[in-house]
Amino acid sequence: DKPPAPPARVPPVGRVAIIIDDFGQSVEMARRFLEIPLAITFSVLPNEPHSREIAQMAHAARREVLLHLPMEPHGYPKINPGTGALLVSMSRDEIRKTLHSALDVSPYFSGVNNHMGSRFTQESSSMTILLAELHERKLFFVDSRTTHKSTGYTLARKLKVPAAQRDIFLDHTQTEEFVRSQLNQLIRRAKIHGSAIAIGHPYECTLKVLSRSADRFHREGIEVVPSGELVDLPGR
Repeated sequence: DKPPAPPARVPPVGRVAIIIDDFGQSVEMARRFLEIPLAITFSVLPNEPHSREIAQMAHAARREVLLHLPMEPHGYPKINPGTGALLVSMSRDEIRKTLHSALDVSPYFSGVNNHMGSRFTQESSSMTILLAELHERKLFFVDSRTTHKSTGYTLARKLKVPAAQRDIFLDHTQTEEFVRSQLNQLIRRAKIHGSAIAIGHPYECTLKVLSRSADRFHREGIEVVPSGELVDLPGR
């Protein structure tokens, strides 16, 4: 008698990327997120005490690593995006120099997403300079969409930069109940549209909910993939 054939692998009904922003301060929190058995994307701020180390850790654990690039928000300078931010008042050379300095933090950045940037991302002339540099370096751009007026995704497509944009924020209310609710929305959107991108932060509530959700993604037929797998490629 032949042994029964293994069950056929059911293709996923949708794919999601989960980007966790703001890494660079706590090595311990980064280690805890690396223990989650999901292909979480680590987005690292460039000028924090442990930025370089955490990017190295994430890469060694085969996680995708993004540069979480600070950009000018509305309300600047009262609202401060941090050291090394791109500002709309900068010249082309200043934008390029600031970007190069941030990218030099790690060789493992495969793309960039914006930290804050509600003011900068809606300024098409400034974004064009940034995106031209990303095109030159063969990096993709994920628009965090901190404003509905952002030009980032549209300009990236025009300039033939691989790009995507955030669909769901997981944790702008820092409770487990809220994160679970947002995760429900993420899964629902992926089932309807085929894919979706979420952004969260290294909060305790986000860590706990994601740690408990690995089996759920499998049961729901949702594959968690690096964000680079969901970017729109030029010409597509």
